[in-house]
Amino acid sequence: MRRFILVAGMVSILAGCGSSGQSGGDVVCDQQFWNGTFAACLPKGWRVLSKEMLTTLGVPEETLAAFQLQAPHAGQLDTVTVTREPLSRDMATTEYSQANVLAVSTLPDYIMIDKTVTFVDGEETEIHVFSARPGSDLPVRRYYQLSAVSGNTGYTFTGSFPLSIQDSEADEVSFILRNVSFVNPAEKGEK
Repeated sequence: MRRFILVAGMVSILAGCGSSGQSGGDVVCDQQFWNGTFAACLPKGWRVLSKEMLTTLGVPEETLAAFQLQAPHAGQLDTVTVTREPLSRDMATTEYSQANVLAVSTLPDYIMIDKTVTFVDGEETEIHVFSARPGSDLPVRRYYQLSAVSGNTGYTFTGSFPLSIQDSEADEVSFILRNVSFVNPAEKGEK
């Protein structure tokens, strides 16, 4: 819970600074991201924030990466952040995902909007869409969140948006989350 509040606050800061073959709508992969740990497929108009930018913005060290829509919406830059946490015991992806859903459900003004089953490297998880207030002095935002486990580490991918977004934006963030993998895309192509 504390980790989400830190991440939600960080995502709000990032947003104030300036969605495999599955897709939503007509979204396609424009940029393949691989950092040696996880892969993500970014639609056109999304950029990877550099580690230097993340450090300058003061994001928590458990943040591995952040992807940001280049064009502002409602004066904010929509952002997907990726965090990791070492697990103290073995957990299946479904168990880790459910624990994260339970944790964020205690946030102020939490409302579940949707849950959609998806898979990360064959392991079942879900995209949890909800609205919540990340801090008492911050507005309610819409979040798209996917959690998965690789080895003894849990990873959470969180998209933060204004409360109401266009269908095309929802399709893009859903596309990003549905195409997460812990396998190098170059190796997938060789199989």
